Order: sequence, then structure tokens, then C-alpha cells
Amino acid sequence: NSVRRKSRHTARNDSIVCFASNEGGNPLQSLLAGIFKEKQVETAEPEVPMIPDAVIDPSYSVAIGFAVCGLFFLILLQGSVIGVVFGGLNILFSSFLVVQTLRLRFVFDETAFELKEVDSSGLVDSGENVIVGGQNRWTYDSFVNWDFFPNVDIPILVYFKETQTPQDKWEEGPGQLDKVGGGQVHFFPAIANCKQLEEQFQIRGCAKFDS
Repeated sequence: NSVRRKSRHTARNDSIVCFASNEGGNPLQSLLAGIFKEKQVETAEPEVPMIPDAVIDPSYSVAIGFAVCGLFFLILLQGSVIGVVFGGLNILFSSFLVVQTLRLRFVFDETAFELKEVDSSGLVDSGENVIVGGQNRWTYDSFVNWDFFPNVDIPILVYFKETQTPQDKWEEGPGQLDKVGGGQVHFFPAIANCKQLEEQFQIRGCAKFDS
């Protein structure tokens, strides 16, 4: 009996020693602690969807309109100097618009609105602006206003105004026609799909005066 008591006492001491020795680094305890530990939920910020680049479709509507006007003058005032002059000028301008429509594209990328040329290799830089110099590329945050004349449904001219051009150039060219809000004025014939232009101006956040 004394031997049994001694063996039990020894086993009990061994278990206490074993428990104490594993208390700081017991794999089972670490596993249980990991299971029952309060999980921290990480919430990722939602990604802002990127707006894809857009190349606006060409439009020959204005060119066709001037060609029709030219033919109208030639037929209506057949044989007269006025008919030849007005008809010829309209047809000549129509031809110019056709060339420009074939040659130029309006592009919206991540940061800017740009005028590009069509090349055999694709779209290339269109060079410097012929009125005020500088690249034909304007950031969206520089826009002050934009519109279509007479309206977006029957467009003849596209207009926009920006402050990216140096201020000393604002009075050059058509800038003298619109001094409201500051900035450089640009006009170009509606040789592109104006519904698409309007949509891109809006979704890119280009500033516009309230009508």
C-alpha cells in the first residue's frame, strides 16, 4: 500500500510538473486560443470603377448639310454669279469638313480630353494648337464650360472653355467673344458624334455653366 501511495504521489507530481512546463508554449493551448480568439474583420474600401477611354465616332452631318446648301444655291440660282459663289463656297467648305472628319478624332482618356490625328499606325499626336499654341490636350479639371450650337440635337459648332491655357493667351482668337468665368475659348465644327461628346463631358465631370 505504501508503494502504491508513493507511485500515485509521484505520478501526480509528474503531471503537475508536465502541466507547468507546457503552460507557456503548449501547442494544444495555442490551437484552442487561436480558435476561440475574437476574429478581427477587415473591411476593404470599395474600388472606384475606372471609366474606360473613349474615342468619339466621326459625324459627317455638318459636311452633308453644307453640301446640300451648296447644291441648293447652284440649282436655285442657276447661271447667276450669286448661285455660283454661294454654292461653290458651301461645297468647298463641305469638302474641307469631310477631310477634317476623316483626319481627326476626339479622345477621352483617364485625365484629359484630346484632339488626335488618324494615322496608318492608329491615333497620333495632332501637334500644337494653331491659335494659342500648346498641345491639343486639356485636363477635365481645367474646364470652365462647354456646349453645342445651336443645340446638341442639331449641332453645327462644339464649344468649350478651359483655364489650362496660359492667361496671357485668353484674349487671342475666339477668347474675346466670351469673358465670363475666365479661360480660353475653343470652337470646332461638329465633326464628331455630339451625343457621345455630351455624355463624356458629363461623366468626366467637366464643369458647365447652368443654362
